[in-house]
This record gives sequence, structure tokens and C-alpha cells, in this order.
Amino acid sequence: MTMSVRLLTIFIIIAALISGTSAYIITIEAPESVTLGSPLIVTGSTSFPENSYFDLVLFYSKYTAGELKRIQVIVDESQQFRADFDTRDLEKGQYKIEVHSIMSDGKEFVESSLGSSSVIRRVVKLVDRSDEIGIESSRTQNISTALVVTGRVKGSTAGVVTLRAFGPDDYTYGPQQIITTRGYADKDGHFSTLVPVSSPGDYQISLSDKGGFIGEYLFSVIDDKQVIDVTPESTPAPFMTPLSTPVETLIPPTETPRPATTATPVPSSLIIGGIIGGYLLMSVKQKK
Repeated sequence: MTMSVRLLTIFIIIAALISGTSAYIITIEAPESVTLGSPLIVTGSTSFPENSYFDLVLFYSKYTAGELKRIQVIVDESQQFRADFDTRDLEKGQYKIEVHSIMSDGKEFVESSLGSSSVIRRVVKLVDRSDEIGIESSRTQNISTALVVTGRVKGSTAGVVTLRAFGPDDYTYGPQQIITTRGYADKDGHFSTLVPVSSPGDYQISLSDKGGFIGEYLFSVIDDKQVIDVTPESTPAPFMTPLSTPVETLIPPTETPRPATTATPVPSSLIIGGIIGGYLLMSVKQKK
């Protein structure tokens, strides 16, 4: 190898080292898995100067890398950052977080211009635990007896469930620890508690255990006067088939009364004559 080639190689190596040491660094951290409903917290650090900014983008990577959410990070004096992604409207599956649109001092930086120690991509799995708890109390309750939360943790004979409640007018309650007990006919951990509420509305009950967040469950509290109308509809009058013949023609006509017959009196002489004639006739027959 000639001297000129050696010098050129050394110059390239030195230039690479210099550029590598002067390149900006971004490193992000995220958990490997998050339960649906819990925030996906992304933290990190950077060597970019204050007031630089970039985007953290959440992608769903099950079929296609479709962008779902984007949070802009502005670098402050500490050069540390944090971003929380809401997962309540997502579904279980595999996601990834990436750094995009890096801007500093009016200049855009691409991935290839970052230092080699940068980590700008993380894969996160969202898991669904909501079916691990079965809620047995009514989801609609009257204010006078609300709010009773009764349920069971499937496959957990005994343990502790942590309850938090959120409702109208910035209502919050908890955290409350509830000890579960083993059921008589199953291997589940049963629990029941009363959450004090003072006004009707929708309440979100959040439950977690030692494994973390499990799920949120919606309850509706109604006023005692607010009842479901179970009164049957009024029975319509029976349908009557109209008569083709007018009613007045069906009334039988009133018969005209016949005049009374007056008997004609029989003369008494005729009566006496008849008696005598009959007597004589009988006498003649006896003589014969």
C-alpha cells in the first residue's frame, strides 16, 4: 500500500470518528408490553440542544404500519423527555414507536445523520386483561343503594384487587384495596364493595392487581324516581264489524192490535125450546 493510500485511509477513519462523536443522539425507552387502558409511557434523552423538537409516532404494525397517534417533544434544558400515549381506544396487538421529523436550529435531521448509538424505534405489545374479571353486580343502579361493585377474578383464589372510581363533576374515589375470597363452587377470587356516590351519572370503575391494570367497567347510577316504564299499552276497543243493514230495520215492527170480538147474546126462549126438544127425543127412543 502506497503512502498516499495509507494517508487517505487514515483521514477517512479520523473524519468518521469526528463526525460520529459530533453527531446528535436520541434514545427512547418503552415497555415491552402494556395492558389496554394503561398509558403507554415513552421516555428518553437526547443530545440535541434546547428548543429542538421532534415527533414520537405510534404505529399499528399488525398488518400495515398505519400511523395512529403523534406527540411532539420539545427539548428542554434537561434534555430528558417523556410522552404518554392513551391506549383506551386501541385494540390488543403489536405496535411500534418511532422518532420522526427532527428539527434543530431550523434544520431537519434524518435518521442517517444521527449518532450510531441512537435508538429511535421500539416495539410494544398491547395486551387485553379485561376479561380476567367478571362483573356480577348490575351495571345500572339506583342512587339510594349505589354503587355496589361485585365480581370475581378468574383463576385467582385469593389476593387483592385495587379499585379506583371516576365519575361526573370530577368525582374520584380510591385507591381502595379489596381482599378477594375463594368461591365455594369455583377457583375464582370473589370480591364486593360499596363505592359511595351522591349524584346520578356514569361512573368508570378501574380495577388492577399485582400484575398491573386489568380494565375499566362502566356503571350507570340513576335517580330513584327514574324507573323503566313497564305499564302495558292501553288495550284498544274491540273491533266491531259494521252491519250492512241499518239498525232500525232490524227492530221487529209493532203489530197492530186486533179489535176485541163482542159476543152476541142468545135469546132465552131458544134455550128453553132446545132443552124440551131434546127431552122429547130421548123419550121416543126409549119407547122403541
